[in-house]
Amino acid sequence: MDRDSANATRLRVNRIALIQQIDVQELVPKLIRARILSVNHDVQYINQGTSRIDRARRLIDCLLTPISIGKESERGERPANWYLLFRSYLLENSSIYGDLVTSLDNTVIRTPAFAQRASEAFADKTNVQRSNEFRNNVNKDLLRTSQPKQINEQQQQSNSQIKNNQEQTTKIEFDKYEMNKILIQGSFQKVIDNLTYLSQIPAHLFDQLSHSNQSYDHEQLKTEYQVFDDMRRLELINNLMKNEHSLANQCTFDTDVVNKLLIDSNHYHHFYKYFIALSSIYGIHFDRQFLQSFINSLDKQDDLFKIIDKGFQLYHFLYGYGRYELCRQIIERIVQSLTKQVKQQHQQQQQSTIWTYLFRACCALIQVHNQGLEMKDAWARIEAANEISENLKTNGMEIASNDQAWLYFAASQTAYEDANFDASIQYCYKGLKLADKNNHLLIIDLLCSLTQGLTSKWIMNKAQTTAVMAVQYAAKYCGRNSPKYVYALQQLVQYSNEFIQDASTVELAQYTFDRARIIYGYESLVVAHSHRALSKSLITHASTTYSRRSIEDNSSENKYIDSSQIDYIHHANEAYRIAQDWFGVEDHIRLFPFKMSLAHALQARVSSNQNENKDNYFNDAMELLDDCLTIAKDIFGTMSFKVAQVYRLRSATYLSKKMYNEAEQQLNICLQIYKLCLPPNSFHFLVTKASLGLIYKQQGNYEKALTLFQSISSLLDTKSQSFRWINMVLESLIECYTHLEENRGEGEEHRTSSSLINNASEKVRAELYEWRRTIAKPVDLMSLIHEEPTRTLHQFLHDSTKFQETTDRVHALIHTQLRAKNRIPIPIPTTNTKTHQEA
Repeated sequence: MDRDSANATRLRVNRIALIQQIDVQELVPKLIRARILSVNHDVQYINQGTSRIDRARRLIDCLLTPISIGKESERGERPANWYLLFRSYLLENSSIYGDLVTSLDNTVIRTPAFAQRASEAFADKTNVQRSNEFRNNVNKDLLRTSQPKQINEQQQQSNSQIKNNQEQTTKIEFDKYEMNKILIQGSFQKVIDNLTYLSQIPAHLFDQLSHSNQSYDHEQLKTEYQVFDDMRRLELINNLMKNEHSLANQCTFDTDVVNKLLIDSNHYHHFYKYFIALSSIYGIHFDRQFLQSFINSLDKQDDLFKIIDKGFQLYHFLYGYGRYELCRQIIERIVQSLTKQVKQQHQQQQQSTIWTYLFRACCALIQVHNQGLEMKDAWARIEAANEISENLKTNGMEIASNDQAWLYFAASQTAYEDANFDASIQYCYKGLKLADKNNHLLIIDLLCSLTQGLTSKWIMNKAQTTAVMAVQYAAKYCGRNSPKYVYALQQLVQYSNEFIQDASTVELAQYTFDRARIIYGYESLVVAHSHRALSKSLITHASTTYSRRSIEDNSSENKYIDSSQIDYIHHANEAYRIAQDWFGVEDHIRLFPFKMSLAHALQARVSSNQNENKDNYFNDAMELLDDCLTIAKDIFGTMSFKVAQVYRLRSATYLSKKMYNEAEQQLNICLQIYKLCLPPNSFHFLVTKASLGLIYKQQGNYEKALTLFQSISSLLDTKSQSFRWINMVLESLIECYTHLEENRGEGEEHRTSSSLINNASEKVRAELYEWRRTIAKPVDLMSLIHEEPTRTLHQFLHDSTKFQETTDRVHALIHTQLRAKNRIPIPIPTTNTKTHQEA
C-alpha cells in the first residue's frame, strides 16, 4: 500500500461523517484552485446532485476517483499531495471540521498478512528469498534458548502446569539487545511467526543501483540491504513490545539496533525513507517514540552525561530527517537538565563539562532557529555561546576546537539568512582554521557555507574554487553516495546558476538532482531543493539563450522552448509540493523559499512568447509574491535584503505583462532598500539598476537609460569580470548611443554633441570587443567534480587568508565611508566579540 491508497482509505472509513458535515460550496472553489477537481468533469458531476448530501457524496466520489485535468492545465494531473491540501482546507474552518480532521488522522490503516500480501505490496519480488533468510536469521540470532539454570520451586510448579496443559515452554534471552535477559514464555514464537514487516523496500531504487556501473552505487546497494534488515529488526522489537506484557517497560530507543543507527551518521539517510513511509501510511512514528524515550531517560537522571551524548546523536539524526521541532524539544530538555546540574555540581571539572554541553546546545538551537528563520533568536544564541566561551576562558578552560568550529558554521548560516554576507564569509574562514582536519563532515559544511557567501557577494573566482573544492573533498572523504556530496553539488549549482548560465549548468543541475533521488531514495527536503535548483537552471538558460535575441522560426527550437518551459514549472511545483508534505500547508515561513521559486517559474512562463494561460500564470505568481512579501516583512523587516528580492521579482512579473509603470515602481522600491543595506558597488544593486535601465529603454526613454548604464559601466572591471550580464550592459549602452546619434538635430551644437556621442560609443564598442576577446571560456565543471582535489585544506586556507586580508581592508574602507555618511556606529567584529546584527 502506498500513501495515496492509505489516504483514500481514510476517506472511505470516514465517508459517512464527511458526507454529513462538509459544505460543498465552501470546498469546491478551493479544490478547483488547487487543481484537485476539474471544471469540465468533476464540478459538473457534483452540481448534478439533487441535495446537499448528494452533492457531498459526489464530491467524495470525485476525490476517490482521480481524473486527469488534461488540457485544462499544463501542470499535469491531480497534485500528489491532494489529500494534504484537502485536509488543510478543512482545518481553515477548524471550529466545524476540527473533530472530522482528528478522526481522519486517527484512522488506523490495517496491515496485510506477511506471507500473502505484504511481500507483494512492499518488497521487491526478487528479494523474497532474502526475506526468508532474514526470518531464519531472526530465529537463530535474535532468539536463543537460554542455558539451564537453577529454577526455584515456584518456577517448577509453573512448568509442570504448562506440561500438564501440553504447552511447550521456551526460555528466550534478549541478551543481544540489552533487555536485562527477560524470560518470555508461551506465545512468543507465535508472535514471531505472525509478524508483519511494514518497512517499504524502494524496489525502483534497488533496480537503479543494481544496474549501475559505478562502484559507489554497488556499495550503497549493500548498505541499503543491511539497513533494511536493521529496520525490520526495529519493527520486530516494536511489535513484540506491543504484544508481550513482559516488555511493557522497555523501549526501542534503548536497543542495540538504535545505538547502531545513531552512531553510524554516514547512513542516517538510508533510514529516513522507511521512517517517512511508516509514519505517513501506518501512523508508526519512530521519531516521536525516540523523543519520548529520551525524555523518560533524562527524567530518571541515570548516567546523565551518557544520556545527553545520546541525545545529541538523536538531534543530529532528526535534524537530517527534517524534524526541526522535535530537535528543538530535545535540546530544550537537555538545557533544562543541565541547568539543574549547574546548581548542584560544585567541582570545577563537572562545571566545565556542563558548560561545554550548554555551548553545544546553543549551537544546535542556532541551527533550529535558522531553519525557522527566527533571526533574532539565532543571534541571541550566538551571543550566549560567546559568553560561555569567554567565561570558560576566564577560568582557564577552553572550548574544543571542533565545538567552536560548529558555532562558526551555525553563525555563518545565520548571517547568510540575514543577508550579512561579509560576516558569513568571515565566520566560515574562522571555522575552517579551527576544525579538526579529520572532521570531514564539518569541513564540508563550512566549505559549502563559504561558497554560499562568496556567491552572494559575487566574488566569482573564489566562489568557483571553493565550490569545486567542496565537491571534490566530499567525494574523496565521504563518497559519491553521501548526502554531503549532494549538499556540495547544490552549492556548485547555485554558483553556476549565477555566473555560468549555459547548457553545462543544466547538465550539472540534472546530475545533482539524479544523485539526490538515488542517494536518498525518497522525496526528501534535499530532493525538493534539487528540484528548485534545476528549475532555476532551466529558467536562466532559456532566458540567456533565447529571450535576448530574436528567435528564428524553427520548429525544433520552438519545441525545445516549450518542453523546457513545462519542465521548469514542473520542477518548481514538485519542490513546493514536497515542502508542503514536510512542513505542512500552513507553515508559510518554511515554505517561503519554495514559494519564491514557484513564483519565479510562473513569471518566466508569463514572459515567454506563449500566449496561452498568461493571465492565470500571472495571477498565480502575484498571489505567491504577495504572500512572500508579507512573510519577508514580518521576519526580516520592511527595509531588508529579502524584501528587496521580492520587490525585484514582482517587477519582473509586471514587466512580463508589459506593465512598465508598475515594474518601474517596484524596482525603485528595491533600489531604495539596497541603498540602505548594500554598498554602492554591490552587484545586486548594479543588476537592479540595469533592469531599470532596460525598462527605460523599452519605453523609449534612452536618455534616462543612458545615464543608468553609464553609471553601471563606470563601476565594472571588464578586464577581470566575466559575468554574462556585462555583455547586456555594454550592448544596451551602445544601443542608447546609437539611438541618440540617429535622432540628433542640425546645427553646430548638435554636431558637437554627435561627435561626443560617437567617441563614447566607439570607446564602449572597443571595450566590449576586448571583453569578448579576453573573456575566459567557462570551465567544464562536470569534469572538475570527478577529479581529485589539487590542494590540501591548509593550502586552500593559506591562499584564502591573503584574499581575506585584502577583502577586509576594502570592506573596512567602505564601512568607514558609510559610517561617516550616515553617522551610524559600526561594530568591529573580532574572534570572541559578541555579534548581533539585524536587518
